[in-house]
Amino acid sequence: MNKTFITGVDENHEWMLKWWYKNITKHNPDVHITICDFGMSQKVRTWAYQNADHFIEYTKHPKNAWYLKTQVLLDSKYEYTCWIEVDCEVLTNIQDVFNYAQQGKIGLTEDWGRKFHQPQRIWWATGFNLIKGYSDLLNDWHSICKQAKVRGDQEALHELVMNNPVRSKEVIELPQEYQWLRISLQLAKQGRKQYDSPNKKVIHWTGPIGKEHIKKELMNEDDNNFNA
Repeated sequence: MNKTFITGVDENHEWMLKWWYKNITKHNPDVHITICDFGMSQKVRTWAYQNADHFIEYTKHPKNAWYLKTQVLLDSKYEYTCWIEVDCEVLTNIQDVFNYAQQGKIGLTEDWGRKFHQPQRIWWATGFNLIKGYSDLLNDWHSICKQAKVRGDQEALHELVMNNPVRSKEVIELPQEYQWLRISLQLAKQGRKQYDSPNKKVIHWTGPIGKEHIKKELMNEDDNNFNA
């Protein structure tokens, strides 16, 4: 197996891990699952070790776990690696996303929430990303994340590609259906139909509002809940 879906969590976000795992394995039973320990509790660490095809422990980041994402991608031993944030709900089989991978490039969807407020700029949403092998852009992205001086990994990537047509060519735009942001659903409810689609493959439940949605889903699913 040369393909993996991968995520990583610490104690703050581990309560969503079973839910993430249930959704992704239900629809994608043939792809290896890699789970990274960014500072889990012992209970969740044991569960992840027993259920993941590949389990990796990392030293807890002193500021925020999301700065470890680029290290995980660089460390991947798989030819194809797809990072999916733990607050993403996989709705269907998404193995076809690997067909978009290109050597040396990063596959990303556009951040439509930021696009709505800043239509003149392109922002990439890094909660779902795809790589094939080594990438110079990934390595440089990691260098900025290691410094932990920007707000998050998404801002670190934006710093590299903003107003830089050369670096922008190292990004592959994935179809939006692979990461439908919670803010897009909100805009669609407000009547902006261009932010809706019947073909959503993954919904990213971002922010406090998104986490409340996940908690409501888990209220009656004790087997998929680490008790947020």
